[in-house]
Amino acid sequence: MKKDLVSILITNYNKEKFLKKSIASCLNQNYKKKEVIVLDDFSTDSSKKILKKIKSQNLKIIYNKKQKYKSGPLNQLSNIKSLFKISKGKVIFLLD
Repeated sequence: MKKDLVSILITNYNKEKFLKKSIASCLNQNYKKKEVIVLDDFSTDSSKKILKKIKSQNLKIIYNKKQKYKSGPLNQLSNIKSLFKISKGKVIFLLD
């Protein structure tokens, strides 16, 4: 059976407390054909430092230079839409 690529999409804004463990959980899954894409929405905590320390060929990190909206939910929806556009998986999982 041919296994299809899956995409795990993570939006992040000031979630340093959960970020490292969440990404590690995705990368440590037994399923090999996966991509994990994290979009950091201009976090003001130490999220960016945490993301720069994580190295994996299955991980792609995108940094927003500023937030589009003043509304958190609108930013999150906009970021999910952006992640969908760049993901390549046949199956897509959201983790936020």
